[in-house]
Amino acid sequence: MKRVNNKSGQVTAFVIIAIMLVAFILLYFLFRKTEIQVEKVDPSILPVYNYVDNCVKQTGQEAVSYIGQTGGYFVKPNLSTENNIAYYFDRGNNYMPTKEIIEKELSLYMNNMLFFCVKGFNDFSDFNISQKEINTKAKINDGVVSFDVTYPISATKSGKTYAIQKFSTDVPVRLNVIYTVLEKIMQEQMANKNDICITCLDDFATENDLYIEMYNYNEGTVIFTIRDDNSKLNKESYRFNFANRY
Repeated sequence: MKRVNNKSGQVTAFVIIAIMLVAFILLYFLFRKTEIQVEKVDPSILPVYNYVDNCVKQTGQEAVSYIGQTGGYFVKPNLSTENNIAYYFDRGNNYMPTKEIIEKELSLYMNNMLFFCVKGFNDFSDFNISQKEINTKAKINDGVVSFDVTYPISATKSGKTYAIQKFSTDVPVRLNVIYTVLEKIMQEQMANKNDICITCLDDFATENDLYIEMYNYNEGTVIFTIRDDNSKLNKESYRFNFANRY
């Protein structure tokens, strides 16, 4: 009589049950997380929350646009042109900011400029609103610049007080790709301090689907602009400027 070994079938059944159990747990916490996120803002203060949230999104886009114009800075560095573009290379020395410095400058922009967007909550006369210091952590991630904003707001209406403080936004700009190209440009520049490798710039641009433009700013100074047609802000291609002085 031929015997049938059911061990493999039992193992397969246990594996299927385990997978279904894990999937159920993941789905539970996913929906639970969504539920919590929806419930965290009281409906009575939702108009204030949405107003600030829109300002965070707008100011985040402005921050990314602004630091692109200046070479990565909100606060003008000492070594910059008259039109506020930072020098990355100056007579043989490398002054390119680290990615962490640019992230701090993005955070500073949000911390200082978000206040002007909310306009003192003048549109919410039915609330008594108080606010505390804004604290932002900006991060240059793959394909986006992320802002996590702590903005403690207390709003009182009809004798009841509501509190909100956490906001976030992602700006879809490939600043991480641009920064990688900047590093390559500066490595090449430091290896050949008296020359500009045009072929290298073309290669860097082609490899990363970017455009690199140059123009003479004044005697000895060249302005470089990296343009990314894959990243749009207000329907315009993103641009990042920096200056080199020879």
